[in-house]
Amino acid sequence: MATDVLVPPLGQTVDTVTLVTWYKREGEAVTQGEKLYAIETDKATLDIEAPASGILRHIAAQPGQKVRVLSPIARILAPGEEAEAVPAPAPPPAAPAGAPVPPTPAPATAAKPPTTPPAGRIFISPRARRLAEEHNVPWQTLQGTGPQGAIVERDVRAYLQSQAAVKAPPVTTGPAITPPTIAVMQTIPLEGPRAVIAQRMLESRQTTAPVTLMSEADATALVELRRQFHEAGIPVSYNDIFLYIAGRALRQFPRLNASLEGETIRLWDEVHIGLAVDTERGLLVPVVRDVDRKRLADIARETQRLIERARAGQLTPEEMSGGTFTITNLGMYDVDAFTPIIHLPQCAVLGIGRIVERPAVFQGMIAVRHRVWLSLTFDHRLIDGAPAAQFLQRIIQWVEMPHLLLI
Repeated sequence: MATDVLVPPLGQTVDTVTLVTWYKREGEAVTQGEKLYAIETDKATLDIEAPASGILRHIAAQPGQKVRVLSPIARILAPGEEAEAVPAPAPPPAAPAGAPVPPTPAPATAAKPPTTPPAGRIFISPRARRLAEEHNVPWQTLQGTGPQGAIVERDVRAYLQSQAAVKAPPVTTGPAITPPTIAVMQTIPLEGPRAVIAQRMLESRQTTAPVTLMSEADATALVELRRQFHEAGIPVSYNDIFLYIAGRALRQFPRLNASLEGETIRLWDEVHIGLAVDTERGLLVPVVRDVDRKRLADIARETQRLIERARAGQLTPEEMSGGTFTITNLGMYDVDAFTPIIHLPQCAVLGIGRIVERPAVFQGMIAVRHRVWLSLTFDHRLIDGAPAAQFLQRIIQWVEMPHLLLI
């Protein structure tokens, strides 16, 4: 019996992937469960196993080709079995729904409003509807370019740009000025991981009310604690310790362990902290789950595993989803303080600067101490400044006196 080789679903936000390679050639025997082909998402490269045993036939997608999830790309047949060829996969849409709009204005012909609304029900994405309502756009008259003809954000923006082009008066003052030509060293398409990062960062800035609190802490005791761990043969990083501290602080301050979903603020009973990791593919945020219930050594092992998988491009969508809070550390780049951006739909993100020796007042005298800046960005829609400041105070207290974590 013929078995279709389908591109597997990889979460609600992934609808198109790129076929990287086939591990088997057409006509070769395959065994159920062995690696059959590899695909690439915006964040990782994944090996996909064969769904059945038999002979690989009718390969319909080639390396480098973009394919939609759940589309058939080959068949596995029993020896001697015949079956119809797999149709070539339909090309994915030009851009996914909600993709970032390039800054260059589209020409007036970009929008295609029909003279009469299309027959039947008209589908529109929530972001497109919100944008249309803000600018009084008659979205019922637009031609959708999303899946199944749905109206998406780029359709509304194209309409607005076309209207602006029509209303703009012609420029008749003075002679035309030709701008100087500037040599381009390189052009980089805004696609893949960079496009995803751009979209999410812009969305965070546009939809949250971010406030950043910064405070400096005495990290001398923390540095000594880590040194003692290493002397005992326990490879604990500063990220591991901050994860441990933040997990327990979030248990005490649940308003920071929250998300805004529509008109509802949800306080989560589980603490899953995302750790920002810089990779060749861009910024990835794997999630360490149940941080508040894990021992420090367990957190260290988990973060090491996730960081290695992130830098190898092997993270799965599940390993990067479900976070309730985020930590980002720029200390290794000699950054003292910064304003981290909230990872939607979370409430807050903690930024960690470098730990450096500085002269400071300690017990009434000037002494050289290890100091660290902490930056907490929170969404003021979900929580007020006072409880956010109290959360940061608790973080600082445990940084300066980590032995209190034993109480």
